Amino acid sequence: MGESPYQDLVDAGGLEAVLRAACPGCDIDLLDARGAFGGLVATVSKGDRAVKVLPLVRERLFRVRHLLRGTHLSRPATTDLTEVTGSAAAWLGGATARELAAAWPFADFADIADAYESGDRIELAWQFRRAYDRHDLGEFVEAAMREPRLRRMYPFTSMYWMSFRPTADEYRVPGPWVRSARDGRFTVVAKDRREEPDVTYDAAEAVRVCVAEMDRLGVPSPGEVGRPPVRIVPTDPR
Repeated sequence: MGESPYQDLVDAGGLEAVLRAACPGCDIDLLDARGAFGGLVATVSKGDRAVKVLPLVRERLFRVRHLLRGTHLSRPATTDLTEVTGSAAAWLGGATARELAAAWPFADFADIADAYESGDRIELAWQFRRAYDRHDLGEFVEAAMREPRLRRMYPFTSMYWMSFRPTADEYRVPGPWVRSARDGRFTVVAKDRREEPDVTYDAAEAVRVCVAEMDRLGVPSPGEVGRPPVRIVPTDPR
């Protein structure tokens, strides 16, 4: 690279020129992007595949997204323009996710791609949470994935808190909620996220507390959603 992550872009004539040289025969769309180097974000595509490249000035890096049939499968970042162009050329050339990861390790999304191809939305959500930790919940996610009850549920985040839905389409969430307390510790609350409990837990403990709170709150397991209520018919006392 040159003096900065973007010097090679300047030398090569800009983001579009670099991508056209790396991915001949592909379509390239350029859109205005606030905060991007050169003010542009580029999407280079071929068939049902695409790669989106956003060079960020403040962070001095490139954010890259590898797409399949319109779905973002990756969210890596790199300061190396060669990784950007090389992974784009490989992906648009038809490489599998595992082949891409072997050649360009920064773009390893093989487990995400497997979940996407399987059509399992819950597993896909878990793999995204595992690969791209935005809220310092990584240790908790790893522990939660080893808990069978939680692994069958749909993980999601809201305002730095994580919770679980019985299914991907079930939106009634009574709790519990988990948030990072930093340094590998986690806070668990039942319903009210405005609470600030003094007690924190390590990842394994937080998982156990979550499961206990689900039992206490009556959170249904995935197999129980949609079941009709059980009717208790009184017996004839005679």
